[in-house]
Amino acid sequence: MKKLYKNPLLILILGLVVISAGSITATRAAMVYQSAAERVNFSTAEISVEIKELVDNGYVTVDEQKGLSFPEVAKDQNFKIGKKYPESVKLVNNSKEETGYSEYVRVVLRKSWYKDGKSTDLDPSLINIEVADGWYKNEAESTAEQSVYYMLTPLGCGKEVEFVKSISVDNKVTNLITQKETETSIETEYLYSGESLFVQIQADAVQTHNAEDAIYAAWGVKAKCDTADDGKIISISGVNTQ
Repeated sequence: MKKLYKNPLLILILGLVVISAGSITATRAAMVYQSAAERVNFSTAEISVEIKELVDNGYVTVDEQKGLSFPEVAKDQNFKIGKKYPESVKLVNNSKEETGYSEYVRVVLRKSWYKDGKSTDLDPSLINIEVADGWYKNEAESTAEQSVYYMLTPLGCGKEVEFVKSISVDNKVTNLITQKETETSIETEYLYSGESLFVQIQADAVQTHNAEDAIYAAWGVKAKCDTADDGKIISISGVNTQ
């Protein structure tokens, strides 16, 4: 009996990278992200955060329309499932020095699979986004599709912090198959064939003055800080963050 295998296809949405079992060339990848690094304006301060990506030898501000460029993915002739691709994304407190202040930063990271413009049931946890050290993941707000991270110490005016370190697709995705048997053959099809990988990064910030009240008002979570202003977040929703 003849066995047939259909080539799986994986597209990084908004990019030109196509991942398959064959030899389709990867020319460029992009990550969809929420560009609304929300500006929360107060009478005497401006709170602002910016997303930047490492491209070649320097960081560049991510263009709202183009998204991330994934330079390391683009260097590979074919995107390889299971390979960890370095991808450095950082957040910058870009509030003006004369009016800006330190700020607490929160990032909501969403990931999912799409096919023909609709979300599918393929497990989002197969999309691996490595987050840098120093970020606290709040499990109470997180699901398989969404992870919520907090920077526990204030990000000073003009300062920056790394968030994303790498991206990969778990090898386990290749085990997800369907088979159709006929009198003459068994046809195997990979479930991720034709799927698109969707990743969204949403970053926003809040003032560090009257820290606990400001965090609750902006994000709806009860945090405890070790000082009233500019302190370290030591618990969120009653859970120790240390």
